Amino acid sequence: MLVRFISIIILFSSVLLPCAVCYGNPESPMSSGMNMGVLTLMGFIGFVLFIVAYSIISISIRTKDINNS
Repeated sequence: MLVRFISIIILFSSVLLPCAVCYGNPESPMSSGMNMGVLTLMGFIGFVLFIVAYSIISISIRTKDINNS
């Protein structure tokens, strides 16, 4: 039973997990839009991570200043 399930997954893995290029023309507006969407989300995530890191560093510096005085 398990062997049959694994063989079905292997045979249909290209149907189950297609990449963006497999959908068609990589130069189409749909692919370009998807790529820009991914870049936008990466920008948002990078901005949020930068703010979190800045907050941690700022709190660390303030704590050191309070402990030294």
